[in-house]
Amino acid sequence: MNGKSFKKFIIAMLVLSMITTSQMSTSFMVDAEDDVSVEATVDGDDDSVQEEEYEADAVDEDFVARDEQTLFNSMTTIAENDNFILKYNDDEEADEDLLALQNKSNGFIWWSSPVNAMGDVNATNTLRQELKSALTFTYGKPADRTTSNQRSAKNGTSSYETIDNGIKITFKFKKAGITIPVEYTLEDDYLKVVVNTADIVEDNPSDTEGQILTSMTLLGSFGAVSQDDCDGYFVIPDGSGALINFNNGKTSAKSYSGKVYGSDVAMVSTTASAYTQQVNFPMYGIVRDDGNGIMAVAVQGDANATIKSSVSIQSKSSYNICNFEFTLRSTDTYYMGSDTTPLTVFEKNGIKMDTIEVRYYPLADDNLDYTDIAECYRNYLLSDGGVTQKETENSSNMYVDLYGGVEKLTPVCGIPITLKTSITSFDDAQTILSQLKDNGTDNMVVSYHNWTNAGIKNQVDYKATPSNTLGGSSDFKSLKKFLDENGILLYPVVENDTFVSGQGYYTFQNTNIRVSGSYSRIISYDLAFGEQDSDKDSYSLLSPTVFNEIYSKLAKNYSSAKLSGVSIGDMTSLLYGDYGKQSLCREDTQNIVTESLSNIQSTVGSVLGIGANEYTLPYLDHITDVPLYSSGYDVFDADIPFYQLVMHGVIPLATTPINASADSDTLLLQAIATGMNPRYDMIYEETSTLKDTEYDTLYYANYEYWVDTASKQYLFAKDILDAVSGSYITSYKQVDDIIFTEYANGTKTEVNIEDMSVKLNGVEYKYSDYVTIEGGMSDEEE
Repeated sequence: MNGKSFKKFIIAMLVLSMITTSQMSTSFMVDAEDDVSVEATVDGDDDSVQEEEYEADAVDEDFVARDEQTLFNSMTTIAENDNFILKYNDDEEADEDLLALQNKSNGFIWWSSPVNAMGDVNATNTLRQELKSALTFTYGKPADRTTSNQRSAKNGTSSYETIDNGIKITFKFKKAGITIPVEYTLEDDYLKVVVNTADIVEDNPSDTEGQILTSMTLLGSFGAVSQDDCDGYFVIPDGSGALINFNNGKTSAKSYSGKVYGSDVAMVSTTASAYTQQVNFPMYGIVRDDGNGIMAVAVQGDANATIKSSVSIQSKSSYNICNFEFTLRSTDTYYMGSDTTPLTVFEKNGIKMDTIEVRYYPLADDNLDYTDIAECYRNYLLSDGGVTQKETENSSNMYVDLYGGVEKLTPVCGIPITLKTSITSFDDAQTILSQLKDNGTDNMVVSYHNWTNAGIKNQVDYKATPSNTLGGSSDFKSLKKFLDENGILLYPVVENDTFVSGQGYYTFQNTNIRVSGSYSRIISYDLAFGEQDSDKDSYSLLSPTVFNEIYSKLAKNYSSAKLSGVSIGDMTSLLYGDYGKQSLCREDTQNIVTESLSNIQSTVGSVLGIGANEYTLPYLDHITDVPLYSSGYDVFDADIPFYQLVMHGVIPLATTPINASADSDTLLLQAIATGMNPRYDMIYEETSTLKDTEYDTLYYANYEYWVDTASKQYLFAKDILDAVSGSYITSYKQVDDIIFTEYANGTKTEVNIEDMSVKLNGVEYKYSDYVTIEGGMSDEEE
């Protein structure tokens, strides 16, 4: 047995002994240059991942630090325009593919990887090679379910050719049998990096002995900041937004990894995952305290992107790093018999997405901060992202979500029978909205959930036929007349992500398929233990293969019913693939959803999004449930309202339900600080009716306790929201409990959370002058 084999044998035996003594999921990561590593996650109550102990290798005695300006001057100019110079180090002895992007406005140089990575005293030699690599990837061998890492600076060779305004570098990895061409192009205000997946060569990818690409990272160390360089932070679009400060010392915290557009729910977990916010934007930012920054955005391949970030030492190096990793083939796990070790399977067939494209927008300003990153991204959305401005000046709304019917076990002659039960009939809805109107709420946007029989029964919903349980067509017609006469916008909601058989769609033929080949069944989890709740039904996940058909029918039926608005529920923020015979990746589903939204928009007229991923923004007229917090990971240093900084003034935004918050007053004030409209959940019946139903979480939503408070909160916010609507946010700062916001139209607000007051251009509005009820309940009622 040679040295390589013996090393692998010893590690395999260690892993095998670990598997026999604990419940563990394992994945083997084999480096082609004989560096074998094993990653293992032990199942247990603590979901944190323990960082492995490691020791940095000694720096090569022959290493000599390079001066950045001298190196830049020696490199070959590839492209130049009025703003930037792009250079490439074509010195064959350098054993690297180093690019440099100089900003002419101040002379600052952005490097594709650290120029002195090989001198990093805090990294192993392998990690030094990874830092200087322009391309890293993981490939799998399906036959033995192993995956291996490759780094261009260590495992590959490269050749290059010049192209229009750029360079094309072809990376070849002999042992992996993989060739990947990458194009780097200098545009007017950004650097574009593109991989056309059709040009990727995989040796025998369909052969049982072949090897297939599973994930890829382009310019993984672009803009990496040394711990000795400068202060600053990464801007992460997690939830509302978050900052990760360089060198924050959180070396024992888990590195950040956020799947763009959320996890693929088709891969149903057997246990509940931790509650986290979603990444709705495929971008991140770098802000240095020397006045330089980068806004990076995944333009193509975004549906399969993951944002990864780690600070110095946590990254097992001296560098703070942020990048995109792209999943090229999905994986899934399943259990065989009584074996507690999951088996990994790879998505079959070729790479589904056509192109990966990342843009890097360099920014420079003495006072650069995250609002500049937000402005750059907003400009990208408006110029290249298909987004148009929908929000108008001098407008504010109260957003009200009403819930029509629900299925409930009801005793009939002593026998429990599941019956459709009204919790807010059409007449009840008119009662609630009339009271809000009489209280001075003059602008309302109403979302109506479960208003059809299909919606109540959790079947595929597209017919626009009002439920008789709620009053039928005549009562709905009366409600619609009331809404039209009072200028109240109505958005009936359809939730078609999970379903039971009916309406022409059946679980045995329209259920989504996982990579493992099994059905995607969405289960309920026990709140105490996070395991499947056997007392609750599971639902089938609807295959995206029928989305176009369903939403075409919906558009036609809504138009015939003279409905001018619709919400397709969670489908504006939910993304998953179908890995059955038709084999749809997340990018395919993304395209199907945008086609469906375009059809609905052109046929029905207006769409409301409940949460909104970037690709849905061109088709939305309102967005609700915009978070005010991030996921709160340990590595984060601060929450920021990044989503609001990007989208305020573009599309009207509304909060998560105010009355669902344990501190509704503070949530309202935080919303006002970024010009967001308030939203409320309301039902007509007593909340005891919701017991043991799918709406049992709406325990707070009885309208009687909230109709007066909601109106007063809206009136408190109205003048402020009117003054800032249709205008972008240009400055946002929080000092202790006071939030200072400035808008492009010159308006300034000062929100004092502790004093519960707002100053609008110096004029003070006191919350106590409007709202005399606390917690949604008057003193008499308490």
